[in-house]
Amino acid sequence: MKRYILLSMMSGLLMTSCIDTSVLPDDQITGEDFWQDKEEVQSMVADVYKAMCSSSAVERYVVWGSLRSDEMAPTVSTFSSAKRTAMQDIKDGAMTNTNTYADWSSMYSIINKCNIVLEKAPAVVSIDPSYTQETYYTDESQMLAIRALCYFYLVRAFRDVPYTETAIMTSSTDMNVSQSSPAYVLEKCIENLNRALEHSLSPTSYSDWRRVGLLNRDGIKAILADVYLWRGSMTHSQEDYSRCAALCQEIIDSKTSQGIIGSGGGVMGDGSGSTGSESFYPLIDGASANRSIFISGNSSESIFEIQMDGTNNSNTGLMYLFWNYDDRVRTSGIVKATVSLFGTAGGDNSAYSYDTDYRYVDNLFDADGSLTELSIRKMVALSEKREQKNRLKREKYVNAGSEKISRNWIFYRLTDIMLMRAEALVQIGDQASLDEAFKLVYEVNKRSQSDEGSYLTNTATTQSEYEKLVLEERLRELCFEGKRWFDLVRFNYRHVDGVNPELMLWEISGESGSNTVFVQNYNEMMTLVARGYTDNGTSYCLKMNREAFLYFPVLNSEIKVNPNLHQNPVYNSTDNYVKN
Repeated sequence: MKRYILLSMMSGLLMTSCIDTSVLPDDQITGEDFWQDKEEVQSMVADVYKAMCSSSAVERYVVWGSLRSDEMAPTVSTFSSAKRTAMQDIKDGAMTNTNTYADWSSMYSIINKCNIVLEKAPAVVSIDPSYTQETYYTDESQMLAIRALCYFYLVRAFRDVPYTETAIMTSSTDMNVSQSSPAYVLEKCIENLNRALEHSLSPTSYSDWRRVGLLNRDGIKAILADVYLWRGSMTHSQEDYSRCAALCQEIIDSKTSQGIIGSGGGVMGDGSGSTGSESFYPLIDGASANRSIFISGNSSESIFEIQMDGTNNSNTGLMYLFWNYDDRVRTSGIVKATVSLFGTAGGDNSAYSYDTDYRYVDNLFDADGSLTELSIRKMVALSEKREQKNRLKREKYVNAGSEKISRNWIFYRLTDIMLMRAEALVQIGDQASLDEAFKLVYEVNKRSQSDEGSYLTNTATTQSEYEKLVLEERLRELCFEGKRWFDLVRFNYRHVDGVNPELMLWEISGESGSNTVFVQNYNEMMTLVARGYTDNGTSYCLKMNREAFLYFPVLNSEIKVNPNLHQNPVYNSTDNYVKN
């Protein structure tokens, strides 16, 4: 049967009557015999978290959030790989409306699972006495927040996306939902996240993996702060920057008060921060941070990370990207770090100014500047290398069974929040805010330096210089975590005028479909993006110099079956199904 899937149930959200039944929810969860007790509800809640671990979802966290930036590129390949080809097309500015990473179905699958729980679970309260109203509120809080997180990914990747809170249960449901503007989707995310906070789990509800494996109050605030930071950058809203900064401070205060001892030995809330010298922030010691955060997982600094055990939930998506995608053919990932930025610490264009920065070799294999390809070890390495002089040598890839696919994916952690607050404070712009922004950057940077002589000094005198200071530290601290492209797009938005998030791209272009009607991107942002290219970076920037190019196309297969969808106008073609 030919598949005509819009946003299918298990692969998305919208559908026509001509659909392969494999994409529908299991008959069990739609039947009358299901949704009868607490265990059935919580099995569905667990299924939402499991869907967030899928290889398709994890690949999109990376590709949507990092690939188009200056920090990574597809590996050089001498054999055919459809995914690598799709990534290269994205990187070359040659993406079409059939590119596999323009498939948004993994996000809509998670969204629909959340919608099903939110629709079906309330009735169980009156059926099973053990499923109390309070228990439902806890489940509701997590589903609302995860749904908002997925929509936030979608709006950052596609800009104009369909929004619905209706659960799709059968193939007979006709849900040809139209796209909504980013202003509308972001406002709905904010509404849902504020509602989720009303009955959110306390960060101290659990002492095991659930402390950061379930979305609690700190995690919800982290998403909300991120949404405000994005919208504030898009609209130049001082109010949104203030909200972001305030939420980040609440998370920092919460972490400081928890008194948790991290697996790397960092003691939360002891005043010293365990950074080796006096600090006001509860950070793990730099020499232990990589093991605690990325190898052991669920560290004291973590706020929200999805749980991978290598068996029930396997991080094959990350292994495919960073580690290897065929043990018999190639022993490196399908994406690489940009050598010009990471190959040699201390170079004129290097992300790391000194080779005394633990992160330099904790994050990379063969970080010695001699290679044309530089493999990423962050979140896939099996062990750490502590001897500073010897840490540049490649670890042997070994068949480690489930161990190499059991690394958690981290959505938010403390240093991310500190740097988000710093970014917002810089945009607030008074001297006290700028001073605190530097302090936050300084503390994040300091904990990763093995030599006090490498600590940052504040040479920034203008708001623009402070802004770049924060952006550079976010690259060093959060590289390869699906953050960099979104950081650059925010940077872009803050420096351009005329963006209208109330309108969709097809509305802006009107009947003309002309690219020239879109706001031109900020030259400095495009210059940074160009660093991710060995050559042709300037050509890429000339080709992709307007707002609409910052976003993915809608898959043409989706447009074929949903008459209400509109293509991003810069990806129009002669195909009759593509509409602007």
